[in-house]
Parts: sequence; C-alpha cells; structure tokens
Amino acid sequence: MKLSIGSGDRHHPGWTRLDIDPACSPDILADITQPLPLPDDSVELILCEEVVTQIPLEDCAAFLKECARVLAPGGAVRVLMPNLRKFLKAYFEDPQWLIDTWKNHVGLPLTLETPGEVINRGFRLVGPFMYDLETFTAIAEPAGFEVREVTFGESQRPEFRGLDLRKPDESASIYLELWPR
Repeated sequence: MKLSIGSGDRHHPGWTRLDIDPACSPDILADITQPLPLPDDSVELILCEEVVTQIPLEDCAAFLKECARVLAPGGAVRVLMPNLRKFLKAYFEDPQWLIDTWKNHVGLPLTLETPGEVINRGFRLVGPFMYDLETFTAIAEPAGFEVREVTFGESQRPEFRGLDLRKPDESASIYLELWPR
C-alpha cells in the first residue's frame, strides 16, 4: 500500500488516502496524533504533504514512530512542509517575494499586504509548529529515520516523483525523505 496522509481532497492514483476530515471522503479516517489503524510493515510508501505541521510538536515524535512501525522493509516517507528558515529568510531578505507568493499561491486575502502580516498569518495557517531541517531531524532520527533533504518533484523512488504540490518558487517549502535506519 502507498499511503497519502493528510491528503485532503488531493487524489494520487494508486495511493490510499488517510485524513482526519470526513468531508474529504478519505479511504481511512484517522487522527495522526493517535496510533495509525494499520498493521506493522503494511505500507510501502508514505506521503505527508502539509500535514506534519498540523500536529503539535509533542505529538510529532509519536507520529513518526508510527510511520516507522507501519512502513514495510525498504519503504520510505516523503515529507513536504513549510520551512521555517526559508520563511523567515524571505521576511528579512525578500519581503516583496513573501507578499507576492502569498497573494499568488496561498489565495487567502491580506488586509495590509505587509511582510509582518504574511508572517503572522502564515504561522497561524501552518499549524501548531513550523520546522526547520535541524528541528525536524532532531525528532525524526530518534524515531528511526535518516532524514534527507531532496529536490522538488525528484526522488530515488519513482512513485514519489511528480507528486509535490508546492513548487520552490511558489512557496517556502522544504522537501524531505525519511529512510529507516
């Protein structure tokens, strides 16, 4: 099984969708802050796009341990999420890019159209915790994963290629793959 966690309304052919929102009609309705309702070693690949930041920091380690538990030997996890470092770097070094990117790709209205508004709305939209590579790695490694930063749309695993939602020039995303150690 290839599992897309927090997929919302996005459908990837051949992937099983797991989501907490019944309105999305997921294949599996589940809360990822709880044990995943799947047997050990039952999932070949896991895609987590824009979902890890939706759970509190304290729940992320347990979630990643659950991913490790259900992942079959030779499996991998792809994680895409806002990158705290890129988000803040844009605020300081290219605030107009930050505003333009929000207006063109986030789609939620801005009242003042200032970099400060984008930062504040961005933090609230992302969820309880926004990661940088170092912080996420500090959680993923004890859960049993090697963390590799990867390029948009590319992967050693062909099944992950071309699935990424947010392009680098349209977002402050980071693209990661987790490989069991």
